[in-house]
Amino acid sequence: MKYYYTLIIPLLLISVSYSQHDNYIRGDLIVQFKPGSEPSNIISSYESIGLAEKRLLSKRMNIWLLQYDINLIADEDALFDIKGNPHVKEAQFNHIVQQRTNIDFIPYNNEPGDAFSNIFPNDPRFNEQWALHNTGQSGGTPGADIKAPAAWELTTGGYTALNATIVIAIVDGGCNLNHSDLNYWFNTLEIPNNNIDDENNGYIDDYRGWNAYQNNGNVPSNSHGTHVSGIAGAKGNNGLGVAGINWDARIMPIAGSSSNEATVIAAYGYVLEMRSLYNETNGQKGAFVVVTNASFGVDYGQPSNYPLWCAIYDSLGMQGVLSCGATANLNINIDLTGDVPTACPSPWLISVTNTTRNDVKNTNAAYGLTTIDLGAPGTSILSTDVNNNYTLKTGTSMASPTVAGVVALMFAAANADFMEAYKLNPSEYALIVKEHLLNGVDPIPSLQGITVTGGRLNAHNAVVNISQHVIPVELASFTAEATTNGILLNWITSTETNNLGFEVERIASVDKNNNGSWQTLAFINGKGNTAERSYYSFTDHLTQAGNYFYRLKQIDFDGTSEYIAEIQTEFVVPGYFNLAQNYPNPFNPETVIEYTLPENANVNITVYNALGETVRVLENGFVNAGIKQLGFDATDLPSGTYIYRIIAAGEQNTFTASRKMMLVK
Repeated sequence: MKYYYTLIIPLLLISVSYSQHDNYIRGDLIVQFKPGSEPSNIISSYESIGLAEKRLLSKRMNIWLLQYDINLIADEDALFDIKGNPHVKEAQFNHIVQQRTNIDFIPYNNEPGDAFSNIFPNDPRFNEQWALHNTGQSGGTPGADIKAPAAWELTTGGYTALNATIVIAIVDGGCNLNHSDLNYWFNTLEIPNNNIDDENNGYIDDYRGWNAYQNNGNVPSNSHGTHVSGIAGAKGNNGLGVAGINWDARIMPIAGSSSNEATVIAAYGYVLEMRSLYNETNGQKGAFVVVTNASFGVDYGQPSNYPLWCAIYDSLGMQGVLSCGATANLNINIDLTGDVPTACPSPWLISVTNTTRNDVKNTNAAYGLTTIDLGAPGTSILSTDVNNNYTLKTGTSMASPTVAGVVALMFAAANADFMEAYKLNPSEYALIVKEHLLNGVDPIPSLQGITVTGGRLNAHNAVVNISQHVIPVELASFTAEATTNGILLNWITSTETNNLGFEVERIASVDKNNNGSWQTLAFINGKGNTAERSYYSFTDHLTQAGNYFYRLKQIDFDGTSEYIAEIQTEFVVPGYFNLAQNYPNPFNPETVIEYTLPENANVNITVYNALGETVRVLENGFVNAGIKQLGFDATDLPSGTYIYRIIAAGEQNTFTASRKMMLVK
C-alpha cells in the first residue's frame, strides 16, 4: 500500500456507455500527468489525432485538459491510447453530467452570484437553499453559507475512491421512503416481507432500514426525518426540487428518535451491527455507514446518567463511524447545563448548534465552549418533506444533518491511499476526518468563545483538507550514530516513497529547551515503486560537542508535508587532531577545509602556492575544541596546485599538518 499520494478522484463511478456521446464532451480528455511530465512530453507523439493542450486544470495535481480531432480517431481509442502513455498517470473523458474533476484549491469567492469555479445543480429550488449558496436572498448575508458549489467542484458525493457506496444513517422518527428526490439505501441481501433473517444479521426483513420502535423493517413515514434526510442527501442535479449536500449518497432510514433510551440504543445498535458486518466481511455484508445523525436529544441531560447512549458513539467510532448530534433549541450553555447527546464526551461525536442566513447563532440555540464543536445553517432550511413536498423548518435539527452531509462528502473526496489506511485503522482515521472538518470552519464572531472552533461549517475547506491529507511513510527504523566528524543518520522505510522526499532538520538540546528554531539540513529524494524496504543515510558534519535532536519531515510532491520521526543523540569531540582533505577536490572556485581539535588551541591555517608563497590566511587565532570547517574561495587565483597547512598549539599538544589541493578552472 502506498503512503504518499496524489489526489485521484474515482473517474467513473457510474457505468457509462461510451457510445452515449451526450455524457461527455467529444474531443476533450482530462489527463493527470506523472510528476515531472506535462503535455509537451506527449503531444508530438499524437500528431496523427491532432492532440493539443487546451488548459491547465490543477497545477498542484498536474491535471490538464487536452483536445483531439474527433474526425481522426474514435473516442474510446483516444482515451485508451492516452491512458497507456508512460507519462500519464490517469485519463478520462470530460463528462457533462456529475463530473468528478479536480480544480486548483483557490480561495472561495464570497461575492453574490459569482459562478467562477463552482458547480451549480439544475434543481429548480436550489436558489432558495441559502445554506448551500447564500447570495443575499431573503435578506441574508452573501457568503454566509457552507460553500457547497465550491466543494462540489471536488466531489458531489456518493462513492469513495475505492468505489464503496457511502451511507448516511439517519436516526429519526422515520422517513418517506417513496420521495422522488431521495436516494435510500437497500439491504440487497435481505428478501423483503418473507419473515426470515436472510443474511443472518439478527434483523428480520430489514430491506429498507429498521424500525427500532416496533423492532421490524417497516420504517414509518415522518415529516421531520424526511426533511433531515434531504438536507444530507437529496438527489442533486436531477431537475427536481432541491439539492442535498451529497448528490448520490444513500440514506439508511432508522426510526428510533425516542425519549425512551432503550429505543435510541436499539436504533444505533442497528447501525453498529451493519457497519461491523461490513468491516468483518470486507463489504460483502452490512453497509458502509460513515456518519450518523441524531436531530433529537434530552434537554439538560447529564451524560453520566446516560452512559450507554454516550458509549454507543465510542463503539461506532471504533468501527470508523462519526456521529453528529443536534444540541438543544434553547439559549443555554451546555457546558453548565448538560445535554444528551451533545455533552457526551466521545471523541467520535460532533455536536452542532444553529446559525442563520446572516452568519449569527440562532438566539434559540444552545452553545458551549467545550461541548459544542461548531455551528451550521439551521434556520429556515428548505428540504424534502412527506408526500413529495418541500418545506422550511428551523432548529438545530436542521444544522446537524448539514454537518453529517459534509462528513459523508469528505469520504468521497478522500483519495485511495487515505481510504486504504482508513480501512486498516477505521477508528483513528475517522478522527482525522473530524479534525479536518473542524479545522476548516469559517470563524464568525457570534460563535467565538462559546464553541470549540468558534466557527461555522465550510464544506469546501473540509473536502480540500481531507483531499490534501498526507499519510506518513511507514518507517522500519530511524537511527543516529556519532562518528568522528558528526552524526550519521540512517532510516529505513517499509512502504513506497516514490514521488516524495525527506527533509532532515536539527536542533541542539539547549535550543530546544529554550524554544529555539529547527535548522533544515538537507532534502533527500525518495525512491522505489514498491512496498519493499528503502535505505537512506545522511551525515551532519558537526563542529560543536553537545546533545542534538533530529527529525524527519515527509514532503509530498505537491508540497504538503508531515513530520514522521524524531531522534536524540550526543556528539562528543574526537580525541585527536586532524586535518582533512578538502572537498571537493579538484575544485572551482570554492572548496571546504575541515579540521579537528580535541582541545582548545591557537590555530593558524594558511594557503600557499606551488612556490611556497602565501596566498591566503584562513584562520589565525583562538579556536574552541571540535570539528571545524573553513571555506576557501579561489576566484581570484589561477589554476594550479596549492598547499594548506595547519599549526594548532593547544595546552597539552601542538599539531602540524599539510595537504595539497588542486584548483582547475
